[in-house]
Amino acid sequence: MRKEITRYQCIGDSGREYTVIEYQNFMRPQSGPAQDVLGTKEWFLSDGRDVNFIDENTFQILRTDEFVRKIG
Repeated sequence: MRKEITRYQCIGDSGREYTVIEYQNFMRPQSGPAQDVLGTKEWFLSDGRDVNFIDENTFQILRTDEFVRKIG
């Protein structure tokens, strides 16, 4: 299961603004207590394009190789 955690307003090297959405994946073990376990995180632009996490303020749009940075 994947849940949206937060949204970041970012600006790219091109000067264009983007919204990066951070998701947290959760796993439920098949045995034992029915408690979700944290899995990996994923990042996407609001239009669905894949984004790589570079550091706490920087992401990379995979399709264009453009770097985007958090605003503020």
